[in-house]
Amino acid sequence: MSSPEIAPRSLARRASMAGFFGTAVEAYDFMVFTFLIVYLSPQFFPSDDPAAGVLSSLAVLGTGFIARPVGGIIFGRIGDRFGRRFALIVTITGMGGATVLMGLLPTQSALGILAPILLVATRLLQGFFAGGEQMGSATFVTEHASAKNYGILSAMTPVGFAFGAALAPLVVAVTTSLSSEEWMANWGWRIPLLMSLPLMLYVLYLRTRLEESPDFKALADKHEVQRAPLRSVVTRYPATLLRVVALSTSVLAIGYVVPAYMPLFLQQEVGMTPGTTAWLATAGSTFSIAVGFAAGFMIDRSGRRNTMILSLGIILVSMFPIMYFIKVTGGNLFVTAMGHMLLVGLAGAAAVPAYATLTSAFPAAVRYTGAAIGFGLGSQSAAGPGLTSQENSPR
Repeated sequence: MSSPEIAPRSLARRASMAGFFGTAVEAYDFMVFTFLIVYLSPQFFPSDDPAAGVLSSLAVLGTGFIARPVGGIIFGRIGDRFGRRFALIVTITGMGGATVLMGLLPTQSALGILAPILLVATRLLQGFFAGGEQMGSATFVTEHASAKNYGILSAMTPVGFAFGAALAPLVVAVTTSLSSEEWMANWGWRIPLLMSLPLMLYVLYLRTRLEESPDFKALADKHEVQRAPLRSVVTRYPATLLRVVALSTSVLAIGYVVPAYMPLFLQQEVGMTPGTTAWLATAGSTFSIAVGFAAGFMIDRSGRRNTMILSLGIILVSMFPIMYFIKVTGGNLFVTAMGHMLLVGLAGAAAVPAYATLTSAFPAAVRYTGAAIGFGLGSQSAAGPGLTSQENSPR
């Protein structure tokens, strides 16, 4: 996809960095909860059965996906009517703010039943703002692209997600290594959540210094901005929307199951400690950054379709054998690390051509709305099977 008005290289670079770090913050905010479940469960869902508390926390993890399509509708409309830049400033502020609020919540011992209710509310807020962030960021970045760098710029958003997914367990791992288990259980779990504040402020600084995307400026100059982008998507592009939902579901089922639920698999099925799984997740997501950029270069040379088929094919064939081998070897550290890095890396590689496809599926006038809604519905559908499999897995 090339813009009607190609952005200067400096603007494209600034847009790509703002998109990269913005999605990194979203990934950090959304993923850090996963690595803190073992500490949050006793604080918000105290129970004589630790597994029951974990299941309750998993249910909270899933609520974050419920609000994503709603966020896609709201922020898609804002992005298509008032500009991508404004919508993305709001989404990053909301994501970071919700995570900071989560880190400040009183626990069940202080507030009783109100504490888990507030935890669910902050998770819903995270999902709501996340529903407008990822596809909005991908749209904004690729609208600065030319035919020569479309693939590598398309990689910036999913690779930014990988960076945030690496940063979240790294912060948890460092915090746990510098703390006692007692202190971590009582207060230390708040630190990774509160770390979202400086990250959010940095991205706000980047985004407030950006110009609007060339595609949206061209629409505004021609007075072609849609007044009702949602209605236009549903009535004029229903088949495209269904294809976007289907693609999002298939790719994100892998993308969420691997980085979000592998730590729980390793803790509950293999018996690894939270600190160890956090270090493994950091290594896997870091590897995913390199593989994601490689996928972006491959798109510029071989096309989206070939890149997606290759990455999805390998991961579908290898996912369950790798998880089985990790389990039967008793969580051998070398086997687990190599298997985890391969799965997370391939999941990241599959996301790059998928994001590129999603942002090119709709015309510029409804691009943000169509991609955000389709992505939100797809992520909601994709997260359900993963959550169910974790709830039903033997403890």
